Amino acid sequence: MAGESIESVVAQVNKSLGDGTLIPGRLLKNHIVPRVTSGSLALDLALGGGWPLNCWVEILGEPSHGKSVLAYKTVAANQRIHKDFHTLWIASEPFIPAWAGACGVNVDQVTVADTRVMEEAYEIVVQFLENRLCDAVVIDSLSMLVPTEEDEKAMDEWQMGLGARLTGKFMRKSNTAMRRSLTEPDRNCVCIIISQWREKIGVLYGDNRVSPYGRAKEFMFTVRLEVRRDEFLGTDKHRVGQTFKMRTLKNKTAPPQKGAVVDFYWEDYGHHKGGHYDIGKQLANIGIDLGIVETKGGWYHFAGQKWQGKERFWEAVDTDDLLQRSLAHEITTLVGMDIDMPAPRKRALKRA
Repeated sequence: MAGESIESVVAQVNKSLGDGTLIPGRLLKNHIVPRVTSGSLALDLALGGGWPLNCWVEILGEPSHGKSVLAYKTVAANQRIHKDFHTLWIASEPFIPAWAGACGVNVDQVTVADTRVMEEAYEIVVQFLENRLCDAVVIDSLSMLVPTEEDEKAMDEWQMGLGARLTGKFMRKSNTAMRRSLTEPDRNCVCIIISQWREKIGVLYGDNRVSPYGRAKEFMFTVRLEVRRDEFLGTDKHRVGQTFKMRTLKNKTAPPQKGAVVDFYWEDYGHHKGGHYDIGKQLANIGIDLGIVETKGGWYHFAGQKWQGKERFWEAVDTDDLLQRSLAHEITTLVGMDIDMPAPRKRALKRA
């Protein structure tokens, strides 16, 4: 093949291995990473524009720190944007329709696989990905899946590394199943695995945290997001929500080690609705940080209006749909990210 042109070699390879094996870079449609919103603009900005599609992302943290809520809110936000958005939810932990609905999820657009058997769960995911049957996959949670061989053994019989080997094989097979055309329109999918921190035994220095089922999977995640509970909202006697602090431990599509903070209410409190983020506080704080909102003493100025006190400004943004849209547009325009956010909640409810 010495002396042959690139065009002739490309033609020969495509003929022997199939059309599209070699593609000129100018024809690639995914020169920009396809993404979907997480339901939180602050988190979308930290991720580089939202969750990347057709790759695995991991949400991990301590117990009851908001991991499943982030997945619920991702599904709910994209259902509001795309009416035919369908989710496969691997429920190795109980899937509670009432709580999912409170977070905004339309459970009629969710297929739930109620299984803790690792092989079954992995096979279902691969089939859905290969056949383009869903727009989102959520495994909640990885640590609760049990290999069949381990499940059938007695308590005093050990099966070391079996789950890790199965998980590594699944990651390789599913990565093949989730591959999409580089030049033609295809059904994309956001793929989320929820995991938990464990502690290494005998580690005296450095970070002793590790996630279950081996380290091989960590190299295959495109994004790893850690979520922590910062503080509770409400009063000591009546807690109504919590503040999430999130950080991208790994991100192969945008700069890593970016953070986001958002308040989440699990029940109604003042003008806040249970099951939803504090959108007003989130947008207002981003606008202030970016200089879009002008501050003069205790006054906040935006779009020809002004408010005295930060809490009044937060409430104004949270309750005014037009103000929300305007501030979100200014933010995404300034940072240069095309983020497809759902319509404000109140406006959407009025339409329904």
